[in-house]
Amino acid sequence: MGSLKTSRRETGKPRIQTVAEIERAYPDEWVLLEITRDAKDYRRVAGRLLAHSRDRADLDAPYQHFRADHPHTRVFELFTGELVPEGVVVIL
Repeated sequence: MGSLKTSRRETGKPRIQTVAEIERAYPDEWVLLEITRDAKDYRRVAGRLLAHSRDRADLDAPYQHFRADHPHTRVFELFTGELVPEGVVVIL
């Protein structure tokens, strides 16, 4: 498993960031974000970082805890790196 990190433990109170800022701050990691501002371009979506890890499974528990406390709040889970490595061709 990866090393799970939550924004609340690191900084006390998570600040609002855009997806583009989060992608730069946490390269090649899975992130869980509470959406505070929506946008057509996903990189302009903004929110509070809830957790991040190199292992996607590490986000399950933070998601479940957050969802239990905030059932109507929108969340966004994404990978900040390339899903398909360069030079690899995917055939569907």
